[in-house]
Amino acid sequence: MAENHNNPAASSVSAETAAPPPGILVSGHFNQAYGYQTNRSRGTKDWLIMFTLSGCGYYWHQDTMRHCSSGDILVLPPGTPHNYGTPEGHVWEFVWAHFLPLPSWSEWLSPPQDKDALFLIHVESEAQRERIKGAFERMIRDSLESDFYRTRLALNAMEEILLLIGQQTNRKSVPLDPRVEQVLGFMEQHMKMRHTVEELAALVALSPSRLAHLFKQEVGESVMETLLRLRLRHSSRLLEHTTMQVGEIAEEVGFHSPFYFTKQFTAYYGKSPSHYRKTVRKAADEEEP
Repeated sequence: MAENHNNPAASSVSAETAAPPPGILVSGHFNQAYGYQTNRSRGTKDWLIMFTLSGCGYYWHQDTMRHCSSGDILVLPPGTPHNYGTPEGHVWEFVWAHFLPLPSWSEWLSPPQDKDALFLIHVESEAQRERIKGAFERMIRDSLESDFYRTRLALNAMEEILLLIGQQTNRKSVPLDPRVEQVLGFMEQHMKMRHTVEELAALVALSPSRLAHLFKQEVGESVMETLLRLRLRHSSRLLEHTTMQVGEIAEEVGFHSPFYFTKQFTAYYGKSPSHYRKTVRKAADEEEP
């Protein structure tokens, strides 16, 4: 995020860019060449988040132009002036979302001490970048639908992105060993695959015994215990927010036997998948006005 003191908008006054109406989650994937520019001198009534996938973009802020490159996240609170675009000689690929935060998100969106409240974050880890990109892709896909469950899934993806940003900016947390983080990211992105410690160890150029020891030391549980937990937690979200059959969910999260999935799910949550779904749906219906 290099600084440049030449204002790209100084030579001409750009027209105000219309903003989507606040109150709904709107997201998309842009790939814009030189000439693309957005200008909102008063900002918007909602939050805006942008994650650069490749290329280069600029953002004009407090008389300084900052460049955004691959792995950079820009978060703009309501009322923050927008003036961003693609610099000459570049193409800017990024994903974005306009959103109004749920009350529980406030701790991850605490503004900086300066009054202009701007977040500029660089994500170094390739595994974290892929996870954030995957969450954006799910959010974009689900936000195109208007039914209750797809809308909730889009909000869940937005919450995941904010949690990952919060993890990234929490200076008190100790980062995982990058090899362990890569294995975690691979399991999360390929949950349907059959995984073995041997294959995962080869992925990060470690012996199986070394990966097993390092993983337990960093995460606090074994590789296979973590994989089981990831699968069960993802299956609970699918039970809550989709109409997929239990057998379909079992296959989606990597269980090749619905009976074994039901056994493991019941042991973890204290309810069978069907009972869990009924309980959650009943609670959701009671919360509806």
